Amino acid sequence: MTPQIARLYAHVSPVFWPYLWLQLRWIFKRQDKELRTLLISVTRWGQVHIVQVGDHWRAYRKPEALKPGWDDPVWQSAVPPNMVGVFLEESQTSPTQVFGGIPLEAHPEQSRRISGLTPDTS
Repeated sequence: MTPQIARLYAHVSPVFWPYLWLQLRWIFKRQDKELRTLLISVTRWGQVHIVQVGDHWRAYRKPEALKPGWDDPVWQSAVPPNMVGVFLEESQTSPTQVFGGIPLEAHPEQSRRISGLTPDTS
């Protein structure tokens, strides 16, 4: 006797165990024939009521995919997957390389001005 069935027999009065046995036998045959699981409730007098009817685990089939899997070529992109590497490379370049070799002026008043790119209006 399994623990699930033992719980049912513990709930029912021993006088009604033969009736419970007949009810459970009918339930288990129905489950095997219809390939469905049944949620049942049992009264103190051994009467079995079907509360919910569900699909049997053997009847389950994996549904077809609506979208292609991640290994499908449709998801490929020209963007590199590691954008951190791209940003690190750009952050390690010096400002003179960014502005085509034109050095920044070191004067405090003109630190935001790049010589040769903006006209001198003094």
